[in-house]
Amino acid sequence: MSTKEERTVARRMFKCEAIRASAKAFQELFWAVMKAKHGQDFASVAPQGRKGDGGNDGFLPGEKHYFQVYAPVEPKEKVSRAAKKLATDFAKVKTQWGRKKGDLLKFSFVFNDKYDGAPKDIELKLNELRAKYPEVTFAHYCCRELESDFMMLPANDWDGILGGAVPDPSRITNLDYSVLSEVIRFIMSAEFADTETRLDLPPGLDEKIRLNRLSQTNSIIIQHGALLTGHIEKYFSKNTTFALNELREQVVGHYETAKRVVENEGPAGVAKIDAVFSLFRRSLSPRNATAATATAVDAVIGYFFEACDVFDPKAAKELPGASP
Repeated sequence: MSTKEERTVARRMFKCEAIRASAKAFQELFWAVMKAKHGQDFASVAPQGRKGDGGNDGFLPGEKHYFQVYAPVEPKEKVSRAAKKLATDFAKVKTQWGRKKGDLLKFSFVFNDKYDGAPKDIELKLNELRAKYPEVTFAHYCCRELESDFMMLPANDWDGILGGAVPDPSRITNLDYSVLSEVIRFIMSAEFADTETRLDLPPGLDEKIRLNRLSQTNSIIIQHGALLTGHIEKYFSKNTTFALNELREQVVGHYETAKRVVENEGPAGVAKIDAVFSLFRRSLSPRNATAATATAVDAVIGYFFEACDVFDPKAAKELPGASP
């Protein structure tokens, strides 16, 4: 069974492969994942002379589910063309593969968005087709979905798909492959947008801060971070639940470590609570952290303070000994 570290390295390798691949290379990556997931239930379709592939790059005959792959080098520049291709290829599939009622139940448009998310034009075109053909289920299938299927595969399948063995993380030096560092870099490089900044604090946040008995200074840090959680939500809208779970485990691990250190070495009383929080916050920051890094770290803290039970569950019950 693969370790958490091996899964993290495999995911990073897969993301690099998906972002780098275009055209035929991405189609072959998609085929490899589908064949590993579905075995003989999945059939790939290669173009046949002038007849082409009939808008079908692969399908699951038993499910009457057809896939069409489009992987331009620059997806942002080909959005309108992708939407047009989506409609054209579906028409081909319906004519050549789904002539009889019940022969075509689902159609997925596989688009290498390079982790930028499904473009609006594609979603609008899918909605048009849903309204016109209610008997067919339409969906987009981008890098996020392909990665999810890849990560669900046995580790033995990863090597074949990636074209080489996933390295042993214990043998990798001077490489930060954590999801935390990836999220911090994402927030630091994000363009400023009002839609990623909340206009009000999440309901109940003040009460949760009060129950954790944090100082006013640390309360302000959490509140400021909570206003920036839209950046993290945007990141996870383009990535998998694997990444979310891995990040949560990292944040919880840092918190538990900080709590143990302060329990053994720190001050007593209420000061211990803020000592835990300060050490926890520092431990999330990489070396040579800047003010921009601190802002990204605070967004991570604000997100998990609001969304997950990272802090001491006894705090919610106001029991003795509760800490952040």
